[in-house]
Amino acid sequence: MRTAALLGLAASLLGVWSPAGVSVSAADDAAVRVVPSAPLRSAAPDLGTLRPEVPRGYGTIEQRAAQAAAEQAAAVAAQAAARASTRQAPAPVGSAHAPTTKAPAAPKATTPAPTGLPLGVKPGASTQVVTVVAPTSRSTTATLTAWELRPSGWTAVLGPVSARVGKAGVGQASETSTRTPAGTFTLTEAFGRAGDPGTALPYRVVDGDDWWVSDVTSPLYNQYAQCAPLTCPFDEAVSENLAAAGHVYDQAVVIDYNRSGTPGAGSGFFLHITNGAPTAGCVAIDAGSLTTLMRWLDPGARPLISIGVG
Repeated sequence: MRTAALLGLAASLLGVWSPAGVSVSAADDAAVRVVPSAPLRSAAPDLGTLRPEVPRGYGTIEQRAAQAAAEQAAAVAAQAAARASTRQAPAPVGSAHAPTTKAPAAPKATTPAPTGLPLGVKPGASTQVVTVVAPTSRSTTATLTAWELRPSGWTAVLGPVSARVGKAGVGQASETSTRTPAGTFTLTEAFGRAGDPGTALPYRVVDGDDWWVSDVTSPLYNQYAQCAPLTCPFDEAVSENLAAAGHVYDQAVVIDYNRSGTPGAGSGFFLHITNGAPTAGCVAIDAGSLTTLMRWLDPGARPLISIGVG
């Protein structure tokens, strides 16, 4: 009986639990009888009614993420407000680091466009420039380009085209050399055996009575003259009869080199039609390009020609 009682007490304390699904009962003092009993079944919990207990001070993952985002947004807003306040706050009087308010920038003055021209040409008031660039001082060929000043700057309107220059190249000219003069010169008049091609420059149709004086002893040195052959007041033998020169003078523009007539400095330099050979000092290009150039030249644009090595 004592054994049964003890077993009963133990079962009671253990929550009426018995191993292997059996129960123990006392029949008498002499024997213990094991009686099979029905397996214990615990009631299935209703998961819908379970609520996890979250320790105080903690939240769900979603709640903690939302709280962190809110705190970050608040910090960013506070920093922005602080910067705005700093910009708007008046600087202390006499502060060496006081921000200054810049006055509206005045419109920039319109400056002349860079020349952009070969040979470092300084065109002055001219808005039309013809450049003739030889590769070396001894070259008998060069490149001719016509330039026009437009709102965007100097713009090539003709060329580059091939040109022939003096047999002795480009440089210091003289009456006794065949060198094309280097420098920048005006273009103020034109002539030709053929009719006016449509140029705005003063144009003279020439014949056998028209000359360019190369007599260094004449007061007409390096000037145009008109007189019948054998009647001229200068040495005709050293001067140039413009009609007798042939088709190269069908059209030509006078290059205003030494127009003051310094004796011996050189005379009779023209831009004319090429015959494919080096010249005696002139600049020569093909007839089509010359016609186009002459139609483009405008006295009001103060046209220049610049000749050099580059």
